[in-house]
Amino acid sequence: ERGTGGGVEAGGRRGEAGGGEMAEGITDPLGLDADPEPVRPGEDLGGAAFVAHGWYSATRDWARGALLMDEAGLSGSASPLRRSMIEHALALSWLSGDPQAVLASLRKAQQENVKKLQTAMAGGNWSVSAELIEELVNPAVSGSREDTNLHFTNLSHRLGQPNLLVVWLHETATCHASLSGAGRYVSTWPADESLDVPREAILQSDKGQVAALLLLASDGFNEFLTGKPWTQRLI
Repeated sequence: ERGTGGGVEAGGRRGEAGGGEMAEGITDPLGLDADPEPVRPGEDLGGAAFVAHGWYSATRDWARGALLMDEAGLSGSASPLRRSMIEHALALSWLSGDPQAVLASLRKAQQENVKKLQTAMAGGNWSVSAELIEELVNPAVSGSREDTNLHFTNLSHRLGQPNLLVVWLHETATCHASLSGAGRYVSTWPADESLDVPREAILQSDKGQVAALLLLASDGFNEFLTGKPWTQRLI
């Protein structure tokens, strides 16, 4: 169904994390657009295909980074990369469902962020002109019915991806300054006399998860390409 990423769930069906079948999935999506011929955007509604291309390109870069960190034994530190992959993979499916409405919500969110930046910069030594800020926030965009799905929890429920929400919450906790983040690197707490670094936890591979997320992102981006040329390779 359009807008649901073809029903791909992280941890299930296509791209299931773990298992020996993932080896091809890890490398193949990274080469999907090596040939520029099949990668041509279909009908573009208000720039949606260009936004999708930017999101997908970023997701591929994060995948490369996560795999490089995995090879270096730093998989536990790649949470920010995997979290960004989750958000953008699901957002690609979201954008393909109703491009005009989603773009309106994204523009509204961008304007609200500019206003927050303006407030944060007030009184500081920032050289951003008031005219530029005014140009960015006017005319005001009213958004759309998709505004609520700017929040990942709402979007995951909307697209029927409860497994992705669980993984996202886990990655979010471990990439922030939190007890969960610290717990990846130490197995003792203040009552103990010394700190023990559990190397086996740090070295645990997340290649399967990276592959599953990249397949999901590829499935979403395929919706924007003429003739959906990657469909058979993503089944």
